[in-house]
Amino acid sequence: MELKGEFDYIIAGAGASGLSLLWRMLNDVAFQNKQVLVIDKSFGWKDEKTWCFWDDAYIPDKTWIDYTWNVIEVATDKGISTSSGKPIYYSIHSRKFRERILNQAQQSANVTLLSCSVIQFETVGNQGVIHTSEGSYAAEWIFQSTLREKSTGIEVLQHFKGFFIKTKQPVFDSNSMTLMDFRLFGINQSETAFFYVLPFSADTALIEYTLFSSSILETVAYDKAIRTYLNKRFQLSEADYTVTDTEFGVIPMSDQKAKNVESKRVISIGTSGGATKPTTGYTFTRIQKHCDLIIDALKEGVKPHAFPVSTFRFRLYDRLLLDILETSPKNGPLIFKTLLEKNRIQNILEFLDEKTTLFPEAKLFLTLPWLPFLTSLSKHIFRLNRI
Repeated sequence: MELKGEFDYIIAGAGASGLSLLWRMLNDVAFQNKQVLVIDKSFGWKDEKTWCFWDDAYIPDKTWIDYTWNVIEVATDKGISTSSGKPIYYSIHSRKFRERILNQAQQSANVTLLSCSVIQFETVGNQGVIHTSEGSYAAEWIFQSTLREKSTGIEVLQHFKGFFIKTKQPVFDSNSMTLMDFRLFGINQSETAFFYVLPFSADTALIEYTLFSSSILETVAYDKAIRTYLNKRFQLSEADYTVTDTEFGVIPMSDQKAKNVESKRVISIGTSGGATKPTTGYTFTRIQKHCDLIIDALKEGVKPHAFPVSTFRFRLYDRLLLDILETSPKNGPLIFKTLLEKNRIQNILEFLDEKTTLFPEAKLFLTLPWLPFLTSLSKHIFRLNRI
């Protein structure tokens, strides 16, 4: 096998995780003499993303943050609940994030950017080797987010489409965002579906229609749902706003434990590495936590590890909910609506961040319909050692 180049580190995939890791290497003197190869099919994305989170503790550079909302609201047919102060909701737009980091990389003598396709990985001696459409390259460690093992566990798709709109008149409160609005206003949907609203100003916002299901919809179905929502909630006809851009995404929500891809010298990161929270799809903050751990390991000269596995009880919670969403999707809306109606937003977000203890978790579960969870638990009771 002939190598076209050898590096200290290779980052395969210039998405949120790959660029977050690269940023740390670019801004840490411990890596200024390390040769880094970054590989991606294209460094100019066709589909930009909006990454959101409610805990900025792991965000290394607060200037990444584009928008902040001090009020978080959730809505069901029984009313609207709000949380103000803590937690705060944040968003980062991928274009600004990506261009800033890549511009810095292009000016760094120790970073090489290569556009090509990844074929496979392997270990040769004490190096990882990546085979690409442009040849093979080696490094002490390879960090990859390009290949993801096919799930052998439960997997539900979180899929969404959003409209970035500009209205002719002021409509939105730019200090308040809608995390989940289950008021579907007559839209026929038996699976878990809700709307999500990020107002950037009084006349601009992102409106998204999100679903948890086994398959995605036709484009026209998302569009119709969003336009119906804009009309029913904000009294906006199609003549009252302009769609300036759109966003579409599919997030695999899986309870499968992450594994490295084919090589002991390859560390999977991002969604490929298990950083996506199985039951919410939130990933960005977990990526930052993993990148910090990787950098610490490299500086200490020890093996970087995969994304830390959640404790058993949180893995169990995720398994039960995913099973319900996959096998009994009609129960999903009831569970989410009950959760939002009977619990404080702050408590829910702490639970989703896996920062709670058994007592508040028990109180939360006591508010939920017990039969779907009991049915799911009975199916997995003899396979708990596999969770």
